Amino acid sequence: MYSKHTEIFGILGFPLGHTLSPWIHNTLFKQSSYDGVYLVFENEHWKQIGLKPLLDLGVKGVSVTIPFKEWAYTQANEVCEASKTMAASNTLLFRNGISAVNTDGTGALESIKQMNSDLVNSGIEKKILVLGSGGSAKGILFAIAKELEGYHKHHSFKRKVHILARNKEAKNEIEQSLGKPFWLEQPTKEEVIQNKEDYDLIIHTTPVGMKGVGGEPILDSHFFTKKHTLFDIVYNPLETDLVKEAKKKKAEIIPGYHMLLYQGIRQFELFTGETLKKKWIQKVESILLKELKNRK
Repeated sequence: MYSKHTEIFGILGFPLGHTLSPWIHNTLFKQSSYDGVYLVFENEHWKQIGLKPLLDLGVKGVSVTIPFKEWAYTQANEVCEASKTMAASNTLLFRNGISAVNTDGTGALESIKQMNSDLVNSGIEKKILVLGSGGSAKGILFAIAKELEGYHKHHSFKRKVHILARNKEAKNEIEQSLGKPFWLEQPTKEEVIQNKEDYDLIIHTTPVGMKGVGGEPILDSHFFTKKHTLFDIVYNPLETDLVKEAKKKKAEIIPGYHMLLYQGIRQFELFTGETLKKKWIQKVESILLKELKNRK
C-alpha cells in the first residue's frame, strides 16, 4: 500500500519497454519494508523537458539509462569522481540539490569480487584483459583502478590490466582519463593470444553477442582455458556464444546480469540509506533470473 509518505523513485530513459530496474527496486522495497515505489519515466524528450516535473512531483531519485547518461551528468550540482571521469551518470539523487553518481563500474566490480576477490588483487602477478573501449569499459576500468590502487597502498603492485579494442582513439582516451597508470597497457591482439596464460580475468564489454547485434567477438573460443574467468556483461541472451564457448573449455563464468543486479543494489543503497541483507539480494537475483529466462 502506498501513502502520502511513500517515497517515489524511478528510471529515466527511452525506450524502457524491457527495463528490469523496477523488478530490482520494487522487490527490495518489499523485502526491506521500505515505504517506497519505483516507477518508469519513459520519454524521449527529457533534455527538453528537464528535471523540474520530477522535482515538483517529489521524486527522491532516479536511475538514468541511454540515451541520457551524459545529459544527466550535466544537470547535477554535485558529482562523484566516477561520473567526472566518465562525463556520464546513471543515478541522480534529489536531496539538497541534485547529486550525480555512476554505479555501473561498482556493479561490475562487485560482481567480480563475489566470484573471486583475488581477480582484482593487485598483489597477484596476473593480468586482467578488458575487451572493448566504450562507456562500459571506461566505467569498469575506473572501478578496477580504485580497487587495485587501494590495495596497493599496503602491498606491492604486481597485477597488470590490458585493453584490447579496435578503436585506438577510445583506448587512448581511457588511458588519459585514468592518468596513464603504469599498470594499464595496450597490447596487440597477437601479443594477447601469445601470452594468454598470463590472464586470469577476461571482461567482455562490447555489445557483440547481444540479442539483435551482429559482429564477431574480438577473441574466439580457442583463447579460453580452465584457468580463465570470463565476465561477459551482456545478459540478453543469458549466455552469449562467447560464454558458451568459454564454458566448453571449462572457464569460470561471471553471469552478465550480475552487473545489472549489483549496480541496482548500489543505487538502492544510495536512494534509501539501507544496508541490504544477503537474503534480500538472493531474492532479487532469483526474480531477475526468472524474468530474464522468460524473455528468451
